[in-house]
Amino acid sequence: MSAEKFARREGYKPEQLYWWRWKLRADGPSQPSPSSLTEPPRFLPVHVVADASPVVTEPIEIALPNGRVVRVRPGFDPATLERVLALAAEETPC
Repeated sequence: MSAEKFARREGYKPEQLYWWRWKLRADGPSQPSPSSLTEPPRFLPVHVVADASPVVTEPIEIALPNGRVVRVRPGFDPATLERVLALAAEETPC
């Protein structure tokens, strides 16, 4: 595939591709450091830690359009909450 066709397929102007090709050639190939050619790769130890997200201890308040407020404590059962919200969202006749 030609550079022009490739550039157009990827949504670039061919001139942009030609400029980057010139720029990369002008900078020359990157040279690895001499030590990286003779030393084997080193692996560092990794320590996995628990999630550092803050623990929510306060209840969450859900204000419904009808003025009712539902407070949900941490550790709630999602299925029960869904049922409670459905009931609380219902309009009650006067």
